[in-house]
Amino acid sequence: MLSHPAGREVPVKIRTRTIIAVAAIAAVGAFIGWRLGRGSQEGSFFSTRPVVNEKATLAILRSEAMSFLVTRRTTTQIIVEHEESNWLGSWHGVLWATVSWRWGVDLGKLTEKNLRREGDTLVCRLGEPELLDFGVEPNSIHHMSKSTAVPKVINIFSDGWQRVVLESRVQDYAMKFADDNKLRPSRNEIVRQLNDAAATLKTATGFELRFE
Repeated sequence: MLSHPAGREVPVKIRTRTIIAVAAIAAVGAFIGWRLGRGSQEGSFFSTRPVVNEKATLAILRSEAMSFLVTRRTTTQIIVEHEESNWLGSWHGVLWATVSWRWGVDLGKLTEKNLRREGDTLVCRLGEPELLDFGVEPNSIHHMSKSTAVPKVINIFSDGWQRVVLESRVQDYAMKFADDNKLRPSRNEIVRQLNDAAATLKTATGFELRFE
């Protein structure tokens, strides 16, 4: 079984993404701070010494803006090649398709158990990165196969089982391609990226955040 995946990751401009994300986080933080602090200056994000509120922090961390900092989206073409042989005969097929996926940390799964206080700093323990979604672009799947007589007849009368076999391998080939080309950031990489943006995040949230 051979694979010759070839593709291109959608360019990720980390700095631009961070600026956009932080601007959106600031808006979310301001709104949540206003709601929580209405009628109580102590609970406001804009008080002299901001009160670290776990529920408010979770709302910010779960916001769509934060997903830009913990998720990588990739679009590429995957080529799947498969061959098999037995006493009935042999066949060889190739399928190619354009696929896309998102890989990263699902911040929606964060709870207050992921947060702890260390003085004036709120520490957030991230979960492990995972495949968040995977899809094949419509009308991008193409395939061709070469068979000896019996497998060819079986394929005709089984509504194209050879193509089904090839399609069932697309996601596995895509993830292998991602690993070979380092397109699936590790948890440590994501933590480092968030902590690199910690100073800007403080401007948006009003208090110290650290990720681990």
